[in-house]
Amino acid sequence: MKNIQKIIVVLVMFLLVFSLNSYINVEATIRLTQASSSDGSSSPAVTIQWWTPNWDEPESREMVSEFEANNPDIKIDLVITDWNTYKEKITTALTGRNVPELYTVLLTDVRPFAKLGLLESLNILGEEAGIDFPDFVQPALEITSVDDAIFGVPFRYDGSGIYYNIDILKEAGYDSFPTTWDEMILMSAKLKDLGYTPFAWPLGQQANAVTRLVQQLYTYGGSVLAEDQKTCLLNSDAAKTALSKIKETLDMGYASSSSMEIDNTIMRNMFGTGQIVFNFSGPFDIDTLLTDYPNLDFATAVIPGIDGMGPTTANGWGIVMSSGSKNKEAAARFLSYITTPENQARLTDSFPASYTALKYEKFASDYLKPFATQLDNSREEPSYDRWLEIEPIIYQYMQYALAGTMSVDEACEGMTKDINSLLAF
Repeated sequence: MKNIQKIIVVLVMFLLVFSLNSYINVEATIRLTQASSSDGSSSPAVTIQWWTPNWDEPESREMVSEFEANNPDIKIDLVITDWNTYKEKITTALTGRNVPELYTVLLTDVRPFAKLGLLESLNILGEEAGIDFPDFVQPALEITSVDDAIFGVPFRYDGSGIYYNIDILKEAGYDSFPTTWDEMILMSAKLKDLGYTPFAWPLGQQANAVTRLVQQLYTYGGSVLAEDQKTCLLNSDAAKTALSKIKETLDMGYASSSSMEIDNTIMRNMFGTGQIVFNFSGPFDIDTLLTDYPNLDFATAVIPGIDGMGPTTANGWGIVMSSGSKNKEAAARFLSYITTPENQARLTDSFPASYTALKYEKFASDYLKPFATQLDNSREEPSYDRWLEIEPIIYQYMQYALAGTMSVDEACEGMTKDINSLLAF
């Protein structure tokens, strides 16, 4: 009996010691896990999703690999978009339940999304993640802001300039491109007399055509809408002058007779093959022209205005964060990495949106210098709340005026009336 009692006592003591050790081990494991989680070294990786366009895919994949190697607590799920469907798909995704964290979008798309409450303000999140907002080109940053709240981080910002055929201009007696519109028209007359078509307008594509009108509108100090976006201003003298200038170049034969059927891409190819002598386009065409037309001797210049350099419309690309994101701090860390000056420089095909990156040697070529100068006189492409409805109205009346079925005054009054009717609802 005594032996049995001893055995029971030993068993009880063993169980007590075993339980105590198990408890100590569990507590130690909990403490170790908590300690590991606090510095981010051993906690489960957070996955964030970034939607990026297909033309940036190679660089985007490089950045994902580099970031993940240095940040094992964050995994990036890369989703590739394309130009034709990206806005529709992003709009659907932003309004869904399980929203991705980051999207690459046009700068002029940021405000409309932000005003719908779909984007996260990045002022505090971005600064805490290391984004140096004072280093960004301010006009680019302004496009992505609403009431001083930053909703998008730009990495590319550019506008149009002039490409011109050096040899043909020399034949007409010019060593450089004219600096005013009137001088450009005088040169166009000389080129026409020599048998050349001076230039073209991309009037066969809605967005291209309206952008050119808006650029002319800015030259004469006009605006599409009043500041409160409740009244259309396209029946102003500035708007009528802008549309008249485009029509006059067509009527005089200075702009190609095929302008009503072409877009920016066709226009670039016309310049490359010598069908036109100069071309309004952005810096992104430089590499294509050098590659596809190696025998073309061309240079670039700023856009001629009334008394000197005229304005250009400007746009670019940036990255936004969903307001419904569940991993905002992790997404902000990756966003900060994407938009460093070094990464902006390799992600953009034209100009970065960082003052630091703009000083890099790759952006200081003779071809690019005029485009950098042009940004000093840039205004954003229209980003009004109802621009998607307004643009086709403008385009329709532009076609009426340029085809001669309406006068310029009638077309400007007509588009103004229709846009004001739209804004009334």
